[in-house]
Amino acid sequence: MDTKIIALLVIIFAIFSGSCHLFETVDETENVAVYFNESNVSVYEGGLASLSLQIVPPDRLPYYTVDYKILNEEIAMIFRADRRGVVFTGLKAGSTVITAKIGNAEAKAVINVFE
Repeated sequence: MDTKIIALLVIIFAIFSGSCHLFETVDETENVAVYFNESNVSVYEGGLASLSLQIVPPDRLPYYTVDYKILNEEIAMIFRADRRGVVFTGLKAGSTVITAKIGNAEAKAVINVFE
């Protein structure tokens, strides 16, 4: 093998062996907090309501995936959701809880649906 190729391979190996963190998977959600703008929201049957989501730190917002879940989907249903918040519709009178989750961080709010 040519000495230039061997030298190049040694340099490449040295660069990447000292930079192992380039290949590590980092949990970006480890130090995240999430909050809804309200803890309790009301909507009429057939109506739409929304909750804004605040993620701290906000500079990492584009990297997060938010999972929303409504505890009782007979009372309310998610209409649209993204990293900034959720729009839902009231289906029938009652109360339920909506949860936004990023990694281990959760935000919860109560949804009250009126006739």
